[in-house]
Amino acid sequence: PTLDVVLLLDGGASMSRAFGRHPHGFYALVEVVRDWATTLPLSGEAAGTTTMLQTKAIRLALVQFAGSAQWPSGDARQALSSPPGTGSGGRLTGVLSEVKADADFHETEFMGASATAQPDVKQ
Repeated sequence: PTLDVVLLLDGGASMSRAFGRHPHGFYALVEVVRDWATTLPLSGEAAGTTTMLQTKAIRLALVQFAGSAQWPSGDARQALSSPPGTGSGGRLTGVLSEVKADADFHETEFMGASATAQPDVKQ
């Protein structure tokens, strides 16, 4: 059967720091996800379609989350997925071009860059 995988991407402000050789952790994470997706046996099923095929393939969804100084814990605004009309529209997809469009969306809409994001607390 098709395997559905939802990746939760940490969009907190701490992800804007350098990670190893990469100057920005969140962008590094999105690059890895984008590259990894190209190696997966994706199902080829576009977002929003349902098929009864018994494929040994994968569908992906990307969700960015971050704490917020403004929003209470559990508030729906702490999670972000691509809107309708962009990539998968926030749904599971087995189409690489939709996964890549979702990754592009998350790079552009990095929550940690928002003034309302949880402040980066160094310990």
